[in-house]
Amino acid sequence: MEKRKIFKRSIVMVLVLTMLAGVMMIVNVNTVQAQGGTYTVTGTKHYLALRTAPAYDSRNEIGKLYNGETVTVQDTSNKTYWYVYSPKLGKSGYVNKKYLSGGGGNSNNSGSYGNYTVTGTKNYLALRTAPAYDSRNEIGKLYNGETVTVQDTSNGTYWYVYSPKLGKSGYVNKRYLSGGGSSNNSGSYGTYTVRGTTNYLALRTAPAYDSRNEIGRLYNGETVTVQNKGNGTYWYVYSPKLGMSGYVNSKYLG
Repeated sequence: MEKRKIFKRSIVMVLVLTMLAGVMMIVNVNTVQAQGGTYTVTGTKHYLALRTAPAYDSRNEIGKLYNGETVTVQDTSNKTYWYVYSPKLGKSGYVNKKYLSGGGGNSNNSGSYGNYTVTGTKNYLALRTAPAYDSRNEIGKLYNGETVTVQDTSNGTYWYVYSPKLGKSGYVNKRYLSGGGSSNNSGSYGTYTVRGTTNYLALRTAPAYDSRNEIGRLYNGETVTVQNKGNGTYWYVYSPKLGMSGYVNSKYLG
């Protein structure tokens, strides 16, 4: 009889300990997963492999993710490989966290996302597959006045952006972007009227007086939308009449 009581107590103890262990595991998992969020694939040369295990091995690849695609992070406990869910692939797996940005959980200054306008290019701003100047990595052309959504600002020179016009993401030289809360005084947007010109106000491709950079003519009474006031003399504007953007002498806007 005594042995039976001891046996029953042992079973109860085992069950209690098992339940406690399960609760601790759930708490631990939730703590790790609380760091999750939606991240964007960035900086890959070819693709980011989705894997069945947290290790580099061609045999464990189950999918390919490309720059600009998003994933939901589910577990960040591994220092190198995070467990994520890919809506595009409809499956979960491990990826190298080095190629993820966003989610409010990394140090890539991804909190600086916003819409920026292409400005100051002489010909075009190249959209690239890598953060480097190389004619071989060009995948698209962006022109003054067009907008992009910045997705990653971790590189000091090249930012990773998404172009609605091109329908793709890539790297661009941040020197030719204005707006999005940057330091270019882009918060002073508004509608201005051309005034005080003797003949016309030239719309230019560059913030400088040069007959060769004229792309349009604006006359007194016509309106423009100011997109950037970074240059003290020449502001970057959009002309609804001309259907294009460029620089004008701010002296003739009021």
